[in-house]
Amino acid sequence: MILLYTALLLLVGVVYFLIQRRVASLEKKYSSAAKEADALLRQGNFREGNSNRQDPYQSAKRQYKLALLADKRDRLETNYLTWHQRAERLGKLRQRLSAWKGRKLPYTFGAIDVACAMSAIDYLGAGQYLNARHLVEALMSLFTR
Repeated sequence: MILLYTALLLLVGVVYFLIQRRVASLEKKYSSAAKEADALLRQGNFREGNSNRQDPYQSAKRQYKLALLADKRDRLETNYLTWHQRAERLGKLRQRLSAWKGRKLPYTFGAIDVACAMSAIDYLGAGQYLNARHLVEALMSLFTR
């Protein structure tokens, strides 16, 4: 059963690593989208030639691009926060499983071992000979003679 415990820890560790990679990837994407939106926001207004008038089409196009970038940034932020929370919860689970090793592991897996052994005995058809009632009757017959 220690093998199962180790396999469980390994599985949780691999899933945690993959989720951490996903979080790092989303963080990079969010950072680049935020920088791009900030750069577009800080760009100067478009002017027509030497006049002081703004080009309304360029201004509208700029606002549209800014809205698209803001929407993309918000979606990436939501995804990042969701995956970050999942990674934190999985990290806490991994720590709890690691701390569980010395306290409850022998008792829990001992009970699981007994249950698996009893199931195997019953499945193989030896349950009628290896049950508790048969054992008690055999012991009683030895002492009652």
